[in-house]
Amino acid sequence: MFDTLETTFSEMRRCVACNLKNGRTQVVLPSGARDSRVALIGHAPSGTDDATGIPYTGPAGEVLEELLFKVGLRRSNLYISNLVNCWPWKDAGGTLVNRPPVALEVKTCTALWLQREFALLQPKALVCLGGQAAQHFLGKNFKITESRGAWFDLPSTSPYAPLFDTLPKVMAVLQPAYLIHLQQHAPESYAPTLELLLGDLREVKRVLEDA
Repeated sequence: MFDTLETTFSEMRRCVACNLKNGRTQVVLPSGARDSRVALIGHAPSGTDDATGIPYTGPAGEVLEELLFKVGLRRSNLYISNLVNCWPWKDAGGTLVNRPPVALEVKTCTALWLQREFALLQPKALVCLGGQAAQHFLGKNFKITESRGAWFDLPSTSPYAPLFDTLPKVMAVLQPAYLIHLQQHAPESYAPTLELLLGDLREVKRVLEDA
Protein backbone atom coordinates (compact mmCIF):
# COMPACT_ATOMS: atom_id res chain seq x y z
CA MET A 1 0.00 0.00 0.00
CA PHE A 2 1.35 3.41 -0.94
CA ASP A 3 1.68 5.75 2.02
CA THR A 4 0.39 8.99 0.47
CA LEU A 5 -1.98 10.10 -2.25
CA GLU A 6 0.91 11.87 -3.95
CA THR A 7 2.89 8.65 -4.38
CA THR A 8 -0.27 6.89 -5.52
CA PHE A 9 -0.90 9.54 -8.17
CA SER A 10 2.71 9.29 -9.33
CA GLU A 11 2.24 5.58 -9.99
CA MET A 12 -1.20 6.14 -11.48
CA ARG A 13 0.23 8.43 -14.17
CA ARG A 14 2.19 5.48 -15.57
CA CYS A 15 -0.59 2.88 -15.37
CA VAL A 16 -0.80 0.43 -18.28
CA ALA A 17 -2.97 -2.17 -16.57
CA CYS A 18 -5.81 -2.26 -19.12
CA ASN A 19 -6.63 -1.40 -22.72
CA LEU A 20 -7.66 2.14 -21.80
CA LYS A 21 -3.96 2.99 -22.00
CA ASN A 22 -4.33 2.82 -25.78
CA GLY A 23 -5.25 6.15 -27.31
CA ARG A 24 -5.37 8.18 -24.11
CA THR A 25 -3.64 11.55 -23.95
CA GLN A 26 -2.96 11.16 -20.24
CA VAL A 27 -4.31 9.60 -17.07
CA VAL A 28 -6.99 11.80 -15.53
CA LEU A 29 -5.90 12.12 -11.91
CA PRO A 30 -8.29 12.82 -9.05
CA SER A 31 -8.54 16.48 -8.08
CA GLY A 32 -9.57 18.63 -5.16
CA ALA A 33 -8.86 18.54 -1.44
CA ARG A 34 -6.72 15.61 -0.38
CA ASP A 35 -8.05 15.84 3.16
CA SER A 36 -11.73 16.17 2.23
CA ARG A 37 -14.25 14.07 4.13
CA VAL A 38 -16.49 13.94 1.05
CA ALA A 39 -15.51 12.20 -2.19
CA LEU A 40 -17.43 12.75 -5.44
CA ILE A 41 -17.10 9.72 -7.68
CA GLY A 42 -18.02 9.72 -11.35
CA HIS A 43 -18.08 6.87 -13.83
CA ALA A 44 -15.32 7.78 -16.29
CA PRO A 45 -13.43 10.76 -17.75
CA SER A 46 -14.66 12.47 -20.89
CA GLY A 47 -12.68 13.44 -23.95
CA THR A 48 -12.32 16.94 -22.50
CA ASP A 49 -10.98 15.48 -19.26
CA ASP A 50 -8.50 13.43 -21.30
CA ALA A 51 -7.19 16.67 -22.79
CA THR A 52 -6.98 18.58 -19.50
CA GLY A 53 -6.00 15.74 -17.20
CA ILE A 54 -8.65 16.92 -14.70
CA PRO A 55 -11.98 15.20 -13.95
CA TYR A 56 -15.20 17.05 -14.71
CA THR A 57 -13.99 19.74 -17.07
CA GLY A 58 -15.77 20.95 -20.18
CA PRO A 59 -19.57 21.55 -20.16
CA ALA A 60 -20.31 18.98 -17.43
CA GLY A 61 -17.60 20.44 -15.24
CA GLU A 62 -18.95 23.96 -15.71
CA VAL A 63 -22.40 22.77 -14.64
CA LEU A 64 -20.94 20.99 -11.61
CA GLU A 65 -19.05 24.09 -10.50
CA GLU A 66 -22.16 26.25 -10.92
CA LEU A 67 -24.24 23.81 -8.86
CA LEU A 68 -21.64 23.69 -6.10
CA PHE A 69 -21.43 27.48 -6.06
CA LYS A 70 -25.21 27.79 -5.70
CA VAL A 71 -25.15 25.70 -2.50
CA GLY A 72 -22.03 27.35 -1.09
CA LEU A 73 -19.47 24.71 -2.03
CA ARG A 74 -16.34 24.75 -4.14
CA ARG A 75 -14.82 21.80 -5.95
CA SER A 76 -11.53 22.66 -4.27
CA ASN A 77 -13.14 21.64 -0.95
CA LEU A 78 -14.09 18.20 -2.29
CA TYR A 79 -12.20 15.17 -3.56
CA ILE A 80 -13.25 14.25 -7.11
CA SER A 81 -12.37 10.96 -8.77
CA ASN A 82 -13.78 8.36 -11.17
CA LEU A 83 -14.17 4.61 -11.30
CA VAL A 84 -11.70 4.57 -14.19
CA ASN A 85 -8.97 7.15 -14.71
CA CYS A 86 -8.52 6.98 -18.49
CA TRP A 87 -10.96 8.06 -21.17
CA PRO A 88 -13.07 5.20 -22.60
CA TRP A 89 -13.72 6.08 -26.22
CA LYS A 90 -15.00 4.54 -29.41
CA ASP A 91 -14.71 5.47 -33.07
CA ALA A 92 -17.99 6.78 -34.45
CA GLY A 93 -17.40 7.34 -38.15
CA GLY A 94 -13.97 8.77 -37.69
CA THR A 95 -14.82 10.78 -34.58
CA LEU A 96 -13.79 9.60 -31.12
CA VAL A 97 -16.72 9.75 -28.71
CA ASN A 98 -17.32 8.79 -25.09
CA ARG A 99 -18.41 5.26 -24.21
CA PRO A 100 -19.13 3.57 -20.89
CA PRO A 101 -16.19 1.58 -19.50
CA VAL A 102 -16.64 -2.17 -19.62
CA ALA A 103 -16.77 -4.25 -16.43
CA LEU A 104 -13.16 -5.44 -16.70
CA GLU A 105 -11.89 -1.88 -17.06
CA VAL A 106 -13.81 -0.81 -13.96
CA LYS A 107 -12.69 -3.84 -11.98
CA THR A 108 -9.04 -3.35 -12.92
CA CYS A 109 -8.92 0.37 -12.23
CA THR A 110 -10.86 0.38 -8.98
CA ALA A 111 -8.83 -2.52 -7.55
CA LEU A 112 -5.55 -0.81 -8.39
CA TRP A 113 -6.38 2.81 -7.62
CA LEU A 114 -9.75 3.70 -6.11
CA GLN A 115 -9.32 1.25 -3.26
CA ARG A 116 -5.94 2.81 -2.47
CA GLU A 117 -7.40 6.29 -2.67
CA PHE A 118 -10.13 5.44 -0.16
CA ALA A 119 -7.72 3.72 2.22
CA LEU A 120 -5.65 6.88 2.37
CA LEU A 121 -8.41 9.50 2.20
CA GLN A 122 -10.88 7.80 4.58
CA PRO A 123 -13.87 9.86 3.37
CA LYS A 124 -16.92 10.09 5.58
CA ALA A 125 -19.26 10.21 2.59
CA LEU A 126 -19.21 9.02 -1.02
CA VAL A 127 -21.33 10.99 -3.48
CA CYS A 128 -21.91 9.06 -6.69
CA LEU A 129 -22.37 11.24 -9.77
CA GLY A 130 -24.89 9.23 -11.76
CA GLY A 131 -26.56 5.86 -11.55
CA GLN A 132 -23.69 3.81 -12.94
CA ALA A 133 -21.30 4.95 -10.24
CA ALA A 134 -24.00 4.37 -7.61
CA GLN A 135 -24.61 0.82 -8.79
CA HIS A 136 -20.90 0.10 -8.43
CA PHE A 137 -21.13 0.81 -4.70
CA LEU A 138 -24.74 -0.07 -3.90
CA GLY A 139 -25.53 -2.91 -6.29
CA LYS A 140 -27.09 -3.39 -9.69
CA ASN A 141 -30.63 -3.09 -8.35
CA PHE A 142 -30.08 0.53 -7.32
CA LYS A 143 -32.29 2.93 -9.29
CA ILE A 144 -31.24 6.56 -9.20
CA THR A 145 -34.70 7.74 -10.26
CA GLU A 146 -36.12 6.19 -7.09
CA SER A 147 -33.34 6.59 -4.54
CA ARG A 148 -31.27 9.65 -5.42
CA GLY A 149 -30.61 12.07 -2.58
CA ALA A 150 -30.84 9.46 0.19
CA TRP A 151 -27.93 8.27 2.32
CA PHE A 152 -27.16 4.57 2.37
CA ASP A 153 -24.65 2.57 4.34
CA LEU A 154 -21.81 1.15 2.28
CA PRO A 155 -22.60 -2.59 2.29
CA SER A 156 -20.38 -4.52 4.68
CA THR A 157 -19.87 -7.05 1.87
CA SER A 158 -18.37 -4.39 -0.41
CA PRO A 159 -14.71 -4.91 -1.38
CA TYR A 160 -14.19 -1.35 -0.15
CA ALA A 161 -15.50 -2.05 3.36
CA PRO A 162 -12.24 -3.43 4.83
CA LEU A 163 -10.42 -0.26 3.79
CA PHE A 164 -12.35 2.03 6.14
CA ASP A 165 -11.96 2.63 9.84
CA THR A 166 -15.62 3.73 9.78
CA LEU A 167 -17.84 2.79 6.87
CA PRO A 168 -18.88 5.86 4.85
CA LYS A 169 -22.37 6.83 3.86
CA VAL A 170 -23.19 6.71 0.14
CA MET A 171 -25.51 9.00 -1.80
CA ALA A 172 -26.31 9.12 -5.50
CA VAL A 173 -27.06 12.37 -7.29
CA LEU A 174 -27.95 12.99 -10.90
CA GLN A 175 -25.13 13.54 -13.35
CA PRO A 176 -24.51 17.25 -14.02
CA ALA A 177 -24.53 16.42 -17.73
CA TYR A 178 -28.15 15.30 -17.36
CA LEU A 179 -29.13 18.95 -16.87
CA ILE A 180 -27.53 19.77 -20.22
CA HIS A 181 -29.54 16.96 -21.80
CA LEU A 182 -32.77 18.31 -20.31
CA GLN A 183 -32.08 21.83 -21.52
CA GLN A 184 -31.76 20.51 -25.05
CA HIS A 185 -34.42 17.80 -25.13
CA ALA A 186 -36.92 18.34 -22.28
CA PRO A 187 -36.72 21.98 -21.16
CA GLU A 188 -39.94 21.70 -19.17
CA SER A 189 -38.17 19.25 -16.83
CA TYR A 190 -35.03 21.33 -16.37
CA ALA A 191 -36.13 23.62 -13.50
CA PRO A 192 -37.63 20.93 -11.22
CA THR A 193 -34.66 18.63 -11.83
CA LEU A 194 -32.25 21.46 -11.05
CA GLU A 195 -33.99 22.00 -7.71
CA LEU A 196 -33.75 18.29 -6.88
CA LEU A 197 -30.03 18.29 -7.58
CA LEU A 198 -29.44 21.46 -5.58
CA GLY A 199 -31.33 19.96 -2.65
CA ASP A 200 -29.15 16.87 -2.75
CA LEU A 201 -25.99 18.96 -2.84
CA ARG A 202 -27.16 21.00 0.14
CA GLU A 203 -27.29 17.73 2.06
CA VAL A 204 -23.74 16.99 0.94
CA LYS A 205 -22.71 20.41 2.25
CA ARG A 206 -24.29 19.61 5.62
CA VAL A 207 -22.25 16.44 5.91
CA LEU A 208 -19.09 18.26 4.93
CA GLU A 209 -19.71 20.93 7.57
CA ASP A 210 -20.41 18.30 10.24
CA ALA A 211 -17.31 16.24 9.39
